[in-house]
Amino acid sequence: MGQIISGFGELLLRLSPQGHEDLIVQSDALEMGFAGAEANILADLSHWGQATQFITALPENPLGKKALMFLNQNGLGTQNTSIDEGRMGTYYIEHGTAIRGTQVTYDRKDSSFARWSLNEKDWEKLLENSSHFVVTGITPALSENCQKSLLNGLKIAQKTNCKVVFDLNFRRSLWSATSAKKSFSEILPYVDILLGNIGSVNDVFDAQIKSKNDFDALQEATANAIDFVSKLGQFQTIAMTIRQQINATENVLGGMVKEGDNLWSSLSIPTTIKDRLGGGDAFAAGILLGKLSHWEMQKTLNFATAAFATTQTLKGDINYLSVKEILSVSEGNLKGHVKR
Repeated sequence: MGQIISGFGELLLRLSPQGHEDLIVQSDALEMGFAGAEANILADLSHWGQATQFITALPENPLGKKALMFLNQNGLGTQNTSIDEGRMGTYYIEHGTAIRGTQVTYDRKDSSFARWSLNEKDWEKLLENSSHFVVTGITPALSENCQKSLLNGLKIAQKTNCKVVFDLNFRRSLWSATSAKKSFSEILPYVDILLGNIGSVNDVFDAQIKSKNDFDALQEATANAIDFVSKLGQFQTIAMTIRQQINATENVLGGMVKEGDNLWSSLSIPTTIKDRLGGGDAFAAGILLGKLSHWEMQKTLNFATAAFATTQTLKGDINYLSVKEILSVSEGNLKGHVKR
């Protein structure tokens, strides 16, 4: 089996005010980009030298053409991307600052991706030569077609020993916690590498894990969240992000991983947020890269946390820094000195 990392999800048109921290109501111009949780993970991995392919559907129009160019420019394989009728899912982002949080507004109903259907025979071809299959909790929220297609893909991944990577992303604006719990309960038996955070565990599974907004307390709560979800499946690896939010701009970021009876905690990284989205995706990509590179878990976790933090300092959802640059941050070089 080759080491192609495949992902299945929707690529969205991302629109935000040209003034980075402006509101839409005060803006006359929007800046265009593209993003999506699964695409973000694959793009980060592609920039770090891994072979990837993105399984998605795009509309046959100029937006779809531009989206395909975006994927190719970021190194994602698009040989199994469907170009069909329909529309491009869109989201609008208003970046928060200080006491004002980031706001996301979706416009993605009945998109080309949401209408796409894939059966088990389709997946046999699509996952050929794939070592990992990256999916998130966003996809089954989009439509019944997406739920069925995802489950068909998971069945084939299991049959072909392709490891399933699942992020417990819960978007309350797309569906209810009750619907998410039912869907996730069908997905979890197939999952090898589980990703998430305290919020997703509490929201979907009503775990009621409480914590003070203190980094040490959040670490303890995250360990409890990991213990909670470890009973929901036979996972090889469970990895979770930690975010102490001082305000929308100043955060302290970290992570935690469990494999077997072993639990690792990362370094903590104080971070000034430029763009709130894409950080958790970079963390997921960092965990995957470390495992594929056969790094020790502490190195893997610190790298993933540094990828998480540095992504938040960049505009957009993708981490364009090199492995070497991220490793430097993961080793505690946090001063941001000028390099000449």
